[in-house]
Amino acid sequence: TDARQDPFGAWSPGECRIQLVDRASAAPDALMSGWTAPFFKTCVCDVDDVDEELQRKLTQPIGMTNEILTDRGLAPKARGFLTYSSAPDQPLLGVPLREESLWHLSTQDRFEPVSFSLYVNGFAFSTADGLEASVSLSPFSLVRNCRFQSGECSRLKSFKVSLLEPDPCCYFAVRNVCEREAEEERSEWVLGLSHTILLITDSLLPSFSVTCDPIPGMPQTSRRLMAGYLIHRDDGSSISVLFCELQAHSGNSARMVLYENELCESLIMDILITESSVCCDVVGINCSCFILDCHHFASQTPSERKLWLRALSNVKVKIQSQAPEPTEQELQHYRISIRENIVALQATLEPRIVDHPLLTRCSRKTLRPVGAGDMDVPTAPSIDGCDTLNGPKSNVSL
Repeated sequence: TDARQDPFGAWSPGECRIQLVDRASAAPDALMSGWTAPFFKTCVCDVDDVDEELQRKLTQPIGMTNEILTDRGLAPKARGFLTYSSAPDQPLLGVPLREESLWHLSTQDRFEPVSFSLYVNGFAFSTADGLEASVSLSPFSLVRNCRFQSGECSRLKSFKVSLLEPDPCCYFAVRNVCEREAEEERSEWVLGLSHTILLITDSLLPSFSVTCDPIPGMPQTSRRLMAGYLIHRDDGSSISVLFCELQAHSGNSARMVLYENELCESLIMDILITESSVCCDVVGINCSCFILDCHHFASQTPSERKLWLRALSNVKVKIQSQAPEPTEQELQHYRISIRENIVALQATLEPRIVDHPLLTRCSRKTLRPVGAGDMDVPTAPSIDGCDTLNGPKSNVSL
């Protein structure tokens, strides 16, 4: 079916539906609206490539061309928490950071040339006949190298972008007679997209360092192991910035407690951690996302994610081995070890690029109340692609 004849419709959670625009006849303010065709509902590539050279480049600074703007100051002290839209139809901001030609997978075995533009909060691409799509990214978007093993697609160096795992994928590719140059060009695009996702994540989080120290006079924080701001995926269309605290185990469980902010006065919900809880990272280039049971989180950097998952893993080991509840002296010992990692983490942080959120604010969601823990959880996403901390490792598929 010709995508131009597909009925227009509003975007809804779990559906990548973006309006198609004909540049020749559209009004100027409609040229960045997009189309319904660019995404596949399931992964159609054969192999997710792991590029060792690309992995080495991941430690390099983001290197955006924008001038560094004024820092946003300290974390908010007001009551309440911020919720943002993660819908892909938000306006793209500023001017393109990079513009070049790429190939877009329009059918299962057909790439077509497009003009591709990378923005500070997403990307846009257009075909030769003037059709243009615009996609805004979120902290939970993923980018990954991939490979097709047969057909015309196998001749290109391809990569894929997923808006919210496991939502549909959008495929692009690089073509060059020199394979080495094609690999390098693909790596540049993948790194650029992954840095854009990290920039969006960083723009939403307040300037607050991860901590392992309880708050004096706040007994509910006395069993704190580590705490800091994380982005929580509320549903398919919204995300919230919450202050999350991992507490030491007691008996056969531990808790991840979510507060409005670092004052820890208003609890939003808590997540019960048991020996059967699933803790995994989401595999993607420069990805900072991880999953605790059915809750998706995004940290400021991949290094911070690693620290959260390491702490969660250690807590689960204590629960699985039926270790006694730690004493105050043991808690201090744990915190010394975590604090050393926090100091090392802070030394790797780059200066902030933007001083305002790169996503649109939206109405706050009603999250689960605090009670006996988050036992009656919503339908969990597939964990076939998780690197579980207590079992065999496998990858999250885009």
